[in-house]
Amino acid sequence: MLLLIETSSPVCSVALSSNGHVKALREISVNANHASMLIPMIEELMKETLTDIQALDGIALSSGPGSYTGLRIGAATAKGLCYSLRKPLITLDSLQVLAWGMSRNRPDSQFVYCPSIDARRDEIYYGLFNNEGAVVKSSANIILTSGFLGDQPSDKKIIIGGSGALKCRQVLVGHTIEYDLATVPSACWMVTMAEEKFRKGDLDNYVSFEPNYIKPAFISSSKQTP
Repeated sequence: MLLLIETSSPVCSVALSSNGHVKALREISVNANHASMLIPMIEELMKETLTDIQALDGIALSSGPGSYTGLRIGAATAKGLCYSLRKPLITLDSLQVLAWGMSRNRPDSQFVYCPSIDARRDEIYYGLFNNEGAVVKSSANIILTSGFLGDQPSDKKIIIGGSGALKCRQVLVGHTIEYDLATVPSACWMVTMAEEKFRKGDLDNYVSFEPNYIKPAFISSSKQTP
């Protein structure tokens, strides 16, 4: 039984899974304040399912890339729970999790899934994955140009989703590109990969773990004069 935490985007999402199936899901996608909502949502999840938090076998976390603040809050919460409960930490690439959700909603062996996250200005975080969630291109950040997917095989359609999809649609067109504007990050997409890593013993050190920010946080300079 795993507690799954997804805070890499504006969506604040937690789920409880048992033997690879979602038992309960809590998520807020509009005006979510991760810092104030995450712990109460976990408590509600435990109460709804009549689950003693000590009965958990592990904590799974969507570990980045994504929102700097959201990732920090998710990581601090997961690490604190792992430490206090003495439970293992399982971390998953946020884009790979989103790709899994896209492939469940739009299954097609001819698709290459390109989950994306708006990274401010002209940049996005993105990765490429097949319909089974396997990595085609590891998560990275890039400045958007009309040719940034030009080296992909022409016999595969690329489906772009996530918060960077609208930005991509402004510069990327073609018969081999489609868009998924419906699938959003969710803890429910984490279950299969988290369970697989848990059973393999592919765990993280919750003491030393840090989210995969990929690039430093964007911090604007003060406009105040000294």
